[in-house]
Amino acid sequence: MIFAQSTNRYSNYIGICFPISRHLLPEIMNPNSIGRRLFNIRLISILVAFILSIGGAALMLDMETSLFASVPDNQSLFLPATRTFTAAAILLSGLSLGLQIEPSIFKSAQVNRLLRIAARSFAGLMIFLGIVSLVDIAISKNFIPYLSTSIFSINVDLHAMSFLTALTAILAGWGLYRLDDVTHNKHFSAEYCAVAVLALMSVPVIGYLFNLPMLASPGPSPAISRETPWAFIALAIGMLLARPQHSMMAVLFSKAPGGRLLRSVLPATIILLVGLALLAKWGESQGFYGKEMISPLALLAGCALLLVLYWRAALILNQEYGTRVKGEAELAQTNHLIRIVSDFTTDAICVKDRRGRYIFANPMALKIFGRQLNKVVGFTSVQILEGQEEAAAAIEANHRTVLSEEKANAIEFTLKSAVGKRTYYVTTAPWFGKHGKIMGTVGIATDITDRKRSEDALRAQEARLEKLVEARTQEVRELIGHLETMREEEKRAIARELHDDMGASLTALNMHLAIMFQQISNEPGMAERIVQIKALLGSITATKRRIQNGLRPDKLDIFGIKTAITDQAMDFENYTGLSCSVSLPDEEVKYSSQVETSLFRMVQEALNNIAKHAKASHVDIILDDDGDYIYLTIRDNGVGIPPAVHPYTLTHGLRGMRERAAYLGGSIAIDSKPGAGTRISITLPKTHIISPAESATILDFPKHPA
Repeated sequence: MIFAQSTNRYSNYIGICFPISRHLLPEIMNPNSIGRRLFNIRLISILVAFILSIGGAALMLDMETSLFASVPDNQSLFLPATRTFTAAAILLSGLSLGLQIEPSIFKSAQVNRLLRIAARSFAGLMIFLGIVSLVDIAISKNFIPYLSTSIFSINVDLHAMSFLTALTAILAGWGLYRLDDVTHNKHFSAEYCAVAVLALMSVPVIGYLFNLPMLASPGPSPAISRETPWAFIALAIGMLLARPQHSMMAVLFSKAPGGRLLRSVLPATIILLVGLALLAKWGESQGFYGKEMISPLALLAGCALLLVLYWRAALILNQEYGTRVKGEAELAQTNHLIRIVSDFTTDAICVKDRRGRYIFANPMALKIFGRQLNKVVGFTSVQILEGQEEAAAAIEANHRTVLSEEKANAIEFTLKSAVGKRTYYVTTAPWFGKHGKIMGTVGIATDITDRKRSEDALRAQEARLEKLVEARTQEVRELIGHLETMREEEKRAIARELHDDMGASLTALNMHLAIMFQQISNEPGMAERIVQIKALLGSITATKRRIQNGLRPDKLDIFGIKTAITDQAMDFENYTGLSCSVSLPDEEVKYSSQVETSLFRMVQEALNNIAKHAKASHVDIILDDDGDYIYLTIRDNGVGIPPAVHPYTLTHGLRGMRERAAYLGGSIAIDSKPGAGTRISITLPKTHIISPAESATILDFPKHPA
């Protein structure tokens, strides 16, 4: 009855755990899910360490809750057979494992070192307890008769471990003590200790599951409690999962076919074999068949299970092999295409490591360097480009820049080769490894010599065209200046003729008419006619004077630019009705005839534009002189110039003002805002150098007789 209850209990336990393990274990061990995150795997080790510490402490304090008080002793998880040393070993193992799950949990190296010392001390105490238990068992069984039991031994039934538990404690303690130590063969002894613990503790577990006393308590007494094997099995699993990067666990969690095969087959094989054995034992206990049929049925079911599992493993390996073959074919094709592109491209392709040494160079790069591949790989640019330090330094500097900034960069450099100087445009990009760490740089150099020559020729042609346009512009400007000079001279000549010839004629006519009017009798109708003739003669004289001043004001030549501007402002006020303020230098100023003429004409043109377009009510004319330059400003409070309209496109007068200023070596600036009026600022050098052609033109201008 007890066996049947025990069998039913563990059969139900396996039945519940099997679907959980079937879905949970592959997920935990899957490198594409939690398994690829080592910290998540270590959470299992943390949980194991916590349970072992709490369970060991509970056993040490002999704590039994009401849940276990109603369970018979032979089925209790906390059996009286659990001895003090065993409970202490479980507690010490949990503490030692918990302190070593994360090697550097604190920032302080000293604190981490103290924790490691404490963890090793707990592991050493486990080894000590196991050794003491073995010695006590040997003394109590008279295996060492010459030792006195009264001096060395302790109460075995109450304190010492069982023989198998002591061996397991020693192995587990040694594994925890050397959890991160590596042997000379680069193996981790902790992994082998954990596997040995799993193997040793599997023996009593099988004994309890199948009710086999020899396996449940192997070796000399005392017996092994039921919870002890499970505690040490959990400890072994926690030790393995605490270091998933070590060799054995690395195989289990790797993405390689072997790791995938282990994750798929191993958990299912163990659980199904144990489940089939328990099922066969349960069938015999229920009387379905005799005891002699257990082994054949277990063998048959085991063979069928292994056949299915190995067949599934073969399918997995075939899939992995097919995927690998396909990947290798695609990789070979890609490598072939890359090799073709690399070998037949006209661009040089090079790969460097972090130290600036070439590790690859395509045929075009070798042609540029003028070396064989074995004379390029392993060398730096400075070593390869001997005698061309400038180009080598530029390449090395670009390599360092890409490594530091971790982004692509481009430069140009020139190399001397057998065919002459060649210019190359190099784009260098960082080469990142699998884990995102920069491994070196990849550079692609393009020969841009012909393009540079074309660009240089184009720039030279553009420079020649700019000089030609500048020369032609200067010629046109000189021609415009020459025409303006001729025009002014022509106006001056016409004004002189009006003043000299016509003025004299009108004066003589006025004198003759005055004599005639005195000799004419005082007839009633003649007096009125004489008044009309005098009025007509005055009108002709005024018209002549107005035309003469329009062509060339006499005051400009006689009194200078200040008087001419003042009179022009007064005429503007009389003609338009707008107020006009004039600000002139206090001292007397005298400029060259050409400068004064240009200043006066620009004032005339500006006032003319204001009268036509500005709709202003007030105008300011400011003339200033700082000794080197002449500043003329005309501003109004009119409507201004629209922003979309260029000032010089409004009237030809503004363009003429600009050309006048440029011809004299000056400049003009127009500042206008809608609704805020317009400001024209003119700057002229005080002395204008007249070109020889202009001087000859002025000197050779024909003079009209006075």
